[in-house]
Amino acid sequence: MVANYTVKAGNQTLYSGSNPQEARRVFLEAANDPAYFECRIQLLKGDQLLGEFLERIGYRQQDKERLQSIEKEGEKHEADDLKQ
Repeated sequence: MVANYTVKAGNQTLYSGSNPQEARRVFLEAANDPAYFECRIQLLKGDQLLGEFLERIGYRQQDKERLQSIEKEGEKHEADDLKQ
């Protein structure tokens, strides 16, 4: 039986096939591609998880929301300082 390898970035399938070297190459390249920084990247052999890169900090949605909150708070403090 030929093993089926899959590389996923979020809901997108980047590779599906039986070549483990190609699956590994796609997996590692995706981890360094800014287009996929906000995605969880997974390397699977059938249903078995072989490797995973989590979303990069600063690119996740909750990080973006937190940064916006910090920026708004900073602007508020700047405005308060100018009034004084």
